Amino acid sequence: MVKRFRKLHRRTYRDKFGLFMVEGLNLIQEGLDSGAKLKELAYIETRSEEAAYVRSRLEEPVPVHELNQSLMDYVSDVVTSQGIVGIMEQVDAKYEEILSTDLSLLLVADQVRDPGNLGALLRIADAAGIDAVVMTVGCVDLYNPKVVRSAAGSHFHMPLVRDADVGRLRSDLSDRVKMIGLDPRGDTCYLDEDFTQSMAVVVGNEAFGITEQDRSCLDGTMYILMPGKAESLNVASAAAVVLFEALRQRRIGCGSRDV
Repeated sequence: MVKRFRKLHRRTYRDKFGLFMVEGLNLIQEGLDSGAKLKELAYIETRSEEAAYVRSRLEEPVPVHELNQSLMDYVSDVVTSQGIVGIMEQVDAKYEEILSTDLSLLLVADQVRDPGNLGALLRIADAAGIDAVVMTVGCVDLYNPKVVRSAAGSHFHMPLVRDADVGRLRSDLSDRVKMIGLDPRGDTCYLDEDFTQSMAVVVGNEAFGITEQDRSCLDGTMYILMPGKAESLNVASAAAVVLFEALRQRRIGCGSRDV
């Protein structure tokens, strides 16, 4: 059992069985709240009450294992384990399902390879309430443990599509969604964009940005005005600036925290 849990650190094993690991009671609860299926649970003795609570929420029993601390540390992806881990079915959506819906705002991650960056992008997109996140071939795996940890539950809150192709996406979106890339050398300032129209915002790789091939598929590029001396922003920070400008323009209802 411990070896199986440990193998979930590898994408090939995760994809072979359609599973991934979540660590900590909060993330396990996020998954259950969203309807994700828990397949297996492991915990240390001091987390027995948390494990009992998780089991009480399940409609069907799953295998549950009590581990000692050293084995849990071996299973865990972090230096200091939270003492309870769950194995869940993968939750990414099918490409065709996303394209068949009415789309207003998409985030497209083009070959983003740092797990922390992708996790932060998912969390930002989740906070901004966008329709879906689409990841191209070449992105770090959606279920990489560091991505899961950085996203802090956002895997369970919105549709996510893996291994997409920007050229195909451009063709399938046709004229109903504008595709615009975020680039420090972009054509227009993001503040001049009309985000009230349907739009797919494309962000690129941390080192080389959006690939030339994918750039040719875009309707245009935009930049963030930066009067300071920094040359660029982290990809997740840049996406946050743009997505929340879109939110501001659209005036999505936020209760008392109006944009």
